[in-house]
Amino acid sequence: MLKNIIDIIENVKISPDITLITLYNTDVSNREKIFRKLAENNINLDIISQSPWFGGDITLSFSLSDKDLPKTLEVMADLSFKPEINISSNNLTISFFGSEIINTPGIAADIFEGFSQNGINIVLIATSDISVSCLIAKSDEVKAMKMLHEYNFIN
Repeated sequence: MLKNIIDIIENVKISPDITLITLYNTDVSNREKIFRKLAENNINLDIISQSPWFGGDITLSFSLSDKDLPKTLEVMADLSFKPEINISSNNLTISFFGSEIINTPGIAADIFEGFSQNGINIVLIATSDISVSCLIAKSDEVKAMKMLHEYNFIN
């Protein structure tokens, strides 16, 4: 429950207008090529997620600004290999930050429960020692803002 973590969360960042791109059936040897081409084209990525590799292909997902989608599609079209692509635009990312996240068991469960209790589906999750980021659909923005206001994470 979010009230359990109010003292742990030091900052919440909301990033609107986010596109999620998922590349299916991607040979692991192409991972670096994809990200190198995106970087060479000044496309900044936020969340990057990879399915576990067990000797076959992988699934890669990454988020970026909606405004970078046309250039990203050009980059993907220019690759020598053609991964299957799924695109979901008009999302937002909500990131929770706190230096004690690493030392607080259950923080992710509490965050996920808060979203669930408010009927908000988390499309993609990324975590680090100091953050938990959740990508959600724009259609859930009002519910998410209400939830964040309720627990004083935002004004």
